[in-house]
Amino acid sequence: MAWLILLAALACFAMAVLQPVGTGVVLLLLLAALALLLLGTTRLLRDRAEATGRAQSRMLDDAEIQRVREALDARRQASEQ
Repeated sequence: MAWLILLAALACFAMAVLQPVGTGVVLLLLLAALALLLLGTTRLLRDRAEATGRAQSRMLDDAEIQRVREALDARRQASEQ
């Protein structure tokens, strides 16, 4: 999906450079190309970040989480006394 947005940005830039239109239209096409370029880049980066995220497994299993909670409770009780 990100590649289609980047392709649209390239098309806007090409139309701004190649079409014999007025200055206002050229500026609008360049602005649209910039907006699409930023949108496509952020979408591409987000997709790659999601693909390499923590989807494989949890870093701590339930037993380890319980041990950490118990250790924290023990530290809190020790600091209160």
